Amino acid sequence: MNSEKKYYPQLDSIRGISFLSIFIFHAIKPSSGIGIISEFCQFIFAHLILSIDVFFILSSFLLTFLGLNELERTGKFSFKNYFLRRSLRIWPLYFLLMFFSFVVLPILQYYSGQQITLPPAPWYLFFISNFYLPDHVFFLRLLWTLSIEEQFYIVWGICLLFFQNYLKWVMLLLAFVSIAFIVFQTLAGVGIYLHTLSYIIDMMCGAFAAYCIKRTNSIYNFINSLTKFQSFAFYMFLPILFVVYFFIDRVLIGVGYYLNTEIFRVIFIIFCSLVVIEQMREQSSVFNISKKQFLVYTGKISYGLYCFHGFVISFGNLFFFKTKFSMPTLIQGVIFLFFTYLIATISYKYIEKPFLNMKEKLRRV
Repeated sequence: MNSEKKYYPQLDSIRGISFLSIFIFHAIKPSSGIGIISEFCQFIFAHLILSIDVFFILSSFLLTFLGLNELERTGKFSFKNYFLRRSLRIWPLYFLLMFFSFVVLPILQYYSGQQITLPPAPWYLFFISNFYLPDHVFFLRLLWTLSIEEQFYIVWGICLLFFQNYLKWVMLLLAFVSIAFIVFQTLAGVGIYLHTLSYIIDMMCGAFAAYCIKRTNSIYNFINSLTKFQSFAFYMFLPILFVVYFFIDRVLIGVGYYLNTEIFRVIFIIFCSLVVIEQMREQSSVFNISKKQFLVYTGKISYGLYCFHGFVISFGNLFFFKTKFSMPTLIQGVIFLFFTYLIATISYKYIEKPFLNMKEKLRRV
């Protein structure tokens, strides 16, 4: 693997798969059937939400990979450039959406008479919306993940600046804190879905994947030495994991059920982090997804796709409700997906791309 490359299309393909999974979870509501096959399909559908964890893994992987590359090449880490690059990637589109949500939308609501439940703006303006629990409009609720990412960006930037010689131990410490939080809160029957500490394990696994590659440790060497057959067997772990946990889930109730769900999530996160390492082998990977142009493009515009898909689904459903026009959920989902891609493509070209070009000028290596 060429560690000096600045762009890795296989990672965009993983993002693309993750977005499509999230979109299906949000836009399509499959009917429940009878029988074990139907139950298993429902189980798979319910766990498409794990794609959120994949986004977190990829974000922390790239931040750490580039940070370690900068330390390797220059001997120092610029927190200022790091934060500006992150801000130029996230803030322009995000705050445009905030302007629409908290300035334009109330005006439209006033003249249309349509009631929309908006949260207090500061929760979103200061990236702490994941701690705002009251129910509110769907297209904003989806953006809680960006709050967690922004919180992580600051913490991890400080770690890269001050604890660069102890990153492995910092990762282990934060991962332990995250897992301890998940276990304690789950046993106590307290919800953890939106809490930042629940997702620090994602970030640390992604960061550790980058650390493994940059330091070429035993984990990286083991994965890098896999043959095609061994690599295929490695990927087969995921469907086997789903089947095993499906049958375990069917017999568990109460706290045991929720704890088992979190154990499943942590195993899935660790496996996906190893997948990222395996995919960085590029041509030697048994599943070379770097050439899948549709997935690569989807991953490239995935930020806009993620931000806008909630808006398209919300206003699309409102349109169908007001017009009393009905169609099969699958066809409706395809229509929503088309408009999401259209809007995200325009956003990427005319809103995000100019700032991305500015972001590249701040890259030190």
